[in-house]
Amino acid sequence: MTPWWVVLASALVMGVVGHVTGRELATGGYRIEDDEADHEPGNPWWTGPATGLLAGVAAWSVQDLGGWTALPPFLLFAWLTVALVWIDLDVHRLPVGLVVPTGAALLVLVALAVVATGGPRWQGTVIGIALMGGFYFLLFLMPGGGVGFGDVRLAPVIGALLGFLGTAQVVIGMGAGFLVGGLAAAALLVLRRVGFKSHIAYGPAMCLGAWFSIALAPRIVIGLGSG
Repeated sequence: MTPWWVVLASALVMGVVGHVTGRELATGGYRIEDDEADHEPGNPWWTGPATGLLAGVAAWSVQDLGGWTALPPFLLFAWLTVALVWIDLDVHRLPVGLVVPTGAALLVLVALAVVATGGPRWQGTVIGIALMGGFYFLLFLMPGGGVGFGDVRLAPVIGALLGFLGTAQVVIGMGAGFLVGGLAAAALLVLRRVGFKSHIAYGPAMCLGAWFSIALAPRIVIGLGSG
């Protein structure tokens, strides 16, 4: 069981980091000319609590699996999730300058966790990278696939994180992402906020699906096994 103080400390520290990040995001410095954004970036009040909440979920869910080495990549993913959700909802873009370097750092941290924990976790990590990366690349190539190349860049990073936890987590995370994305699209259509040909930000759904899997997949797997 993860000590309560680890969960609390992770939430508090990353909450502060998320708050600082939110204030920077509120300046709109990530916007480029092609975005053609004509509205204010938004209010950063939620970025600190959201980052802290995700960090607490990470500490509660994964620290036991690989000791302290398992925690850093998921804490970094908590920060990345909040930043990508903000930016993708604002300008419908996952900036390469954010996804690529942060994704590379995440992969390095996951690799260190794999080495430190030993065992078969490297197999799940590789499967996760190949499964999510390959599937989203195919969606990108398909007419009407509904994903951009930013999503393709992000997919193997999420696949590595979920694959470290297990192959079931990869499948559940992908399925949850599609479910969240589909429900969000349906709601926007019903509210007439978008049309059938409108581009809908999918990065947030990918990230939220991943966090659903991180938090609940082990319990889902156990429930299915005992059913």
